[in-house]
Amino acid sequence: MRIETKLVDGALWVEAPGVALSSTVDGGVRKVKGAVFRQVTTHMTCREMEEAAVPGYLNFYTAVDVAKHHWAARGRYAAAVATAGFGNTINVLVVVQAEPDLRALADVYRLAVEAKAVAAVDMGLRRGLARLGGDVSDAVAVIATGGVKARYMGLGTEVGEEVYALVQEAVKKAAGPPDLDQELRRYLGVGVGDLLRLVLETYRQAPVPGAQGVEESAADMLSRLLQDPNVWAFIYAAGELDVKAASGTHRGLSPQEHAQDSKKIVADEAIGAALAQYINGFKALQAMYWLDRRKPPPLDRLPMYTDDVAAALAGGLLSRLYDKLLHGI
Repeated sequence: MRIETKLVDGALWVEAPGVALSSTVDGGVRKVKGAVFRQVTTHMTCREMEEAAVPGYLNFYTAVDVAKHHWAARGRYAAAVATAGFGNTINVLVVVQAEPDLRALADVYRLAVEAKAVAAVDMGLRRGLARLGGDVSDAVAVIATGGVKARYMGLGTEVGEEVYALVQEAVKKAAGPPDLDQELRRYLGVGVGDLLRLVLETYRQAPVPGAQGVEESAADMLSRLLQDPNVWAFIYAAGELDVKAASGTHRGLSPQEHAQDSKKIVADEAIGAALAQYINGFKALQAMYWLDRRKPPPLDRLPMYTDDVAAALAGGLLSRLYDKLLHGI
């Protein structure tokens, strides 16, 4: 499907005349010429956004740079346009070549919201240990421009299947990949700097006499570790397990038991031990257990699974650091 999009003074305009169903500030059901996505750099009330709305268009507002964080995904029957930023507003517009049957519009709208939420979860959007399907200021809209006549347009229909895939593509492409520190915080609960400080503060308790360039070596080692997809597999696993347990959907483990780090669970230590051994064998395993028993900050504030994986990362890095400083390996 072809739709016209253009960037003008940092705003993204979509020309798609038809009948719209939307949750934008000027939303509801009405005829429109298309939509405009604009960046807001200062606080605006809902009333101010309504007053600033461009007549005849659906008006989407976001704090992200629209020029850098937008994507238009096109299919046979539909197109999806999104602006998105990690931890920020996710706006989605779906344009379908369909007759403006309100029942069908509602079906597509529902599907677009579901697809947006799945994309947000896939990207790791969360608040604490709770998964999020979007931000408080998100908006979704569907415009029917005429064409296919259908009562249902959900999953299982050609249009619905296409819309579901296009919305996910548009949201993920618009957001772009998170930076390393951002993704580490989402899944492990600590950043690159937190891990590096933990390793260096632990090292300073037993430094190698005369050793030089310790901080640079540790930073370089951590950077290389965090480029390893195998290491990320452990990080993702721990983060998802903590979220699942906190939500009450971890079979055999209540949220209360998870919060109290129940001793009946040994899988957390098994995951950590496997990661430590992968990083540097038995020496890393010993360092991990030492850190896990002491639980210095920030390990003391991490939940059941991620504290062991963070301890394994730090312990593995610490043991590698000693190997380099003592033996040059």
